[in-house]
Amino acid sequence: MEKEIAWETSVWGEKDELGTLNYITEKKVIEASQLVRQGRVYRLSHIISDEMPYRLSHGPFFYTTTFRPQDYHEPFRPVSKNKAGANIGRMELSDHSGTHIDSLNHISRDGKFYNGIDAINGTGPKGTVKLGIETTPPIVTRGILADICSVRGVDMIEYGPITGIDVETALKEAGITAGAGDALLIYTGSSRLWNEKERFMELYNKSSGIGLDLSKWMIANKIAIAGVDTPSSEVNPPEENGTLLPVHQFLITGHGLRLIDNMKLDEAAAAGLREFMFVCSPVPVRGATASPVSPVAVI
Repeated sequence: MEKEIAWETSVWGEKDELGTLNYITEKKVIEASQLVRQGRVYRLSHIISDEMPYRLSHGPFFYTTTFRPQDYHEPFRPVSKNKAGANIGRMELSDHSGTHIDSLNHISRDGKFYNGIDAINGTGPKGTVKLGIETTPPIVTRGILADICSVRGVDMIEYGPITGIDVETALKEAGITAGAGDALLIYTGSSRLWNEKERFMELYNKSSGIGLDLSKWMIANKIAIAGVDTPSSEVNPPEENGTLLPVHQFLITGHGLRLIDNMKLDEAAAAGLREFMFVCSPVPVRGATASPVSPVAVI
């Protein structure tokens, strides 16, 4: 792995903060829009609530209604002629809550982020100076879904690395091939467990996901972004003992490829979606390491 990663040099130049999203050209966006023929939209994210699963290091989600219609009266505020009221709420959550996209300031190696950017001196109590989620633009591109459950003939991939051969086989069965700038979504069957909180939280310790072989395949095929319906996107525990998030490190830090964790892909897979327009726009919080997102597939 050490020799396979150009840790401090991006192929797009020393100032680059886009990474593999550089593959999504204006032409690619137009081509993606031409995949829309039925006008049907599929939400690919889970619902955020205080009942959802979460990683202990990320913490739970809190939502409170801070102002209610019945609070619009004296002495809190004057009553309007039309007797209007409003609900206002406040939420507290990790930037890695629910279905979320990782930014390029999420994972470091030996004190450096993607493109050799200083992770130590560049990180403060309010995020990072560079590579924050605000540098991840709205993403519109061709999406392709690899149903690994179908390939292996099971309802769920319990554990183990997803390989390049797995994805190629799934795409071949669907009659499509990967192209530069694609969003690759990988279905392992884990989506179906989201509402079984305790069962899904077990996946934070042991789950299937992207392996190192597939990571190399994704870079070779110029994938722009990838998402999986497991908590970490990558296989956990890692294939190599003693390592921590090596796939994140290879893809995000080494090559600038962002990951979307905890995707909801069961409905899309069941509906037979394999090629579609993919849309995903993070909340541009300056310096944040990720953002909850609600990506969609449009056919």
